Amino acid sequence: MIDVSIIIPTFNRRDCLPDALDSVFGQANVKVECIVVDDGSSDGTVPYIRERYEACELVVIEKPSRSGPQASRNLGMAAARGEFITFLDSDDYFEPGTLAERVRLCREGGLDALFSGFRVKFVGRRWDLVKNVGTSARRCPANFAAALRDFKIAPMITIMYRRSAHAGLKLDETLASGHDDDLALHLIRTSRFAFDDVLAATIVQHVGERVATPRNLMIGDAQLLQKYAGDLARLHGPGYLTRRRAQALAGLWSVGQFKRTAQLSPAAGHGSMAMAVALGVLYLPRRWWGSLRKRAMMRVVRAML
Repeated sequence: MIDVSIIIPTFNRRDCLPDALDSVFGQANVKVECIVVDDGSSDGTVPYIRERYEACELVVIEKPSRSGPQASRNLGMAAARGEFITFLDSDDYFEPGTLAERVRLCREGGLDALFSGFRVKFVGRRWDLVKNVGTSARRCPANFAAALRDFKIAPMITIMYRRSAHAGLKLDETLASGHDDDLALHLIRTSRFAFDDVLAATIVQHVGERVATPRNLMIGDAQLLQKYAGDLARLHGPGYLTRRRAQALAGLWSVGQFKRTAQLSPAAGHGSMAMAVALGVLYLPRRWWGSLRKRAMMRVVRAML
């Protein structure tokens, strides 16, 4: 029996993909299935990994045309055979021995979803900076209502779920960003879940590298808000939803997405659009200031590393 299926979407990452795969197949005391979904690479990724990992439990799915990492993950989720499913990005890696520990915690706790800790490794020109993120340094909501207070819950590669409890589960490919947030919210709403302090994986980030553009981040936040607007109004009230909508509007405006304002129009009983727009105007300077401060901090970090 396969304990856990690991899904890795990739595109032209032949140079760094072996680090991710070695971290999977080097895991002890656990039977793994690794599913690599190639998004039309042109650097020889597929023949290279098939030859290098010929003796391993490696499944390679080749897509005929590019459709993005979420479509790749959905293909991998549909093909998975393990008791549990988790994810890894092609430029990141699992820490040794963590998969077996996470599977054990799920089985002993009767969990259908587990959110683990992680490391962030900032790679600079002169040296690296590593940050450990455990339960004391992140939000660990006790229920769905608490999770809705802040959509930022867990990176995709720290999420593990029981396949049989979520048959047919798919990521929402219509979102511009925030797919990990959407998955976390779904699992918290529908599962017996827990947070742990296992530092499951390391996210490698080169200083100055952007995982998603500010534009896509703001659009994704607005899309998630609309998706969960009914739950927010029901669990926290229309006034709270109006404030969240105003913050989302300020985010969209800060990246020039004024035409998307109408997409945040509330349904009946879900607050006032006029109030959201008025508050959004007030929030906009704070959003701009936060963006400028973040850019300045990143310049300092780049210079130091």
